[in-house]
Amino acid sequence: RHPVEAARWRPVVFESDDWGSCESAPDDAAARRVARLWADHYQRERAGTSTLESPAGLERLFATLERFSGADGLPAVFTAFACVANPDFEAIRAAGFARYAWVGIDRGVPRGWERGDVAAGWRAGLARGVFAPEFHSFLHHVSPKSWMRLLNAAGRDGDLARALADLNVFSQGRHIPEYEGLNVREQAAQVKAGFDIFRKAVGYAPAAAVTSDAYPVTEVLWAVHGIRTVCLKNSTDHAGAVIVYHTKPWNNQDPYVPMGAYSALEDVVYLGRNAWLEKEPAAETHDAVRRLWAQGEPAVISTHRGHYASLRPELAQRGFARLEDLLGRLSADGARFLTSAELGDLYRQGWSLRAAGGRKILRKWDPEAEPIRLPDGCRALAGRPDRRRFEIDKTGLAALPPGDYELE
Repeated sequence: RHPVEAARWRPVVFESDDWGSCESAPDDAAARRVARLWADHYQRERAGTSTLESPAGLERLFATLERFSGADGLPAVFTAFACVANPDFEAIRAAGFARYAWVGIDRGVPRGWERGDVAAGWRAGLARGVFAPEFHSFLHHVSPKSWMRLLNAAGRDGDLARALADLNVFSQGRHIPEYEGLNVREQAAQVKAGFDIFRKAVGYAPAAAVTSDAYPVTEVLWAVHGIRTVCLKNSTDHAGAVIVYHTKPWNNQDPYVPMGAYSALEDVVYLGRNAWLEKEPAAETHDAVRRLWAQGEPAVISTHRGHYASLRPELAQRGFARLEDLLGRLSADGARFLTSAELGDLYRQGWSLRAAGGRKILRKWDPEAEPIRLPDGCRALAGRPDRRRFEIDKTGLAALPPGDYELE
């Protein structure tokens, strides 16, 4: 792997999960009923308040990110891990729970969850350089195969699954591994279907993927479909202690894999998460980021969709306030805001290339970077933010000094 000098470049990646998922509750009335069902069966005090994002909520997020720039003059950006297929509840009920059916996010959402064109909202954020969708799941934390068994099961678990499905909800209030019960061919089919939907919805193939439900073969299948960076390979808290997910004993996480490690067999780079903006105060997250930089680590911050798309407006307001506070602190520190794919490529080859709001941004951070491949027609580079111009001659870019550049 190539070095990433965190103390010099001060990289920050915001990784945000669950975009596009219609899992917990489409509205307040459903949320109250779900809370009662979960309390009866799993001793949950209340249903999750995270709900599907709306175009208005996305616009608020995009405008917030655009207000804060990094040392390279580029706005803050979320790597938004997308859930691409939700159950077609109506079709499943009409079939008497005999077969599974889904609605790809490229075609919309299940009835009752309508908010507007979610995928168009993602593409708008992508065009503005503040929202970079990548692959999260086909069905979030639920195996379609296992869910169908529950829908046909006797007993209280089956009763719960059917009662939730009547509310157009598929989350069972507990983790059910997404690929549970699927053999390698079935996993391959599900991965392919998910990647096809992603490509149609977003306009490109994903380069990074994350889930805590992956089996070893899942990562191989991702890699076959073009994934270059596998995220959340492990996670640490703000004190540096490894976080072990006891509720997910099946997953393929590995606490011993260092940030930026490369797997030659799968041809992927591994990233972990080492900072958190979930319920933590912005000041605590900021202190953690500074410690990571001082230790030579980039900051990869976890912040879930539910903090910005919630059935409780006060929770969304609190989430946005924490985000604005942290972005202000990081911008003042001279942070550079990267996507997961950019950071993965910097570890992989010493340079990265990203389309960001109509620009193409090249980062060469390692003097010994692998040969840089630029799109045809590029004749010059302008340094960011100083705009110093570099002509591309026959000798190529081997002598290009480390820095951030915009293609001309």
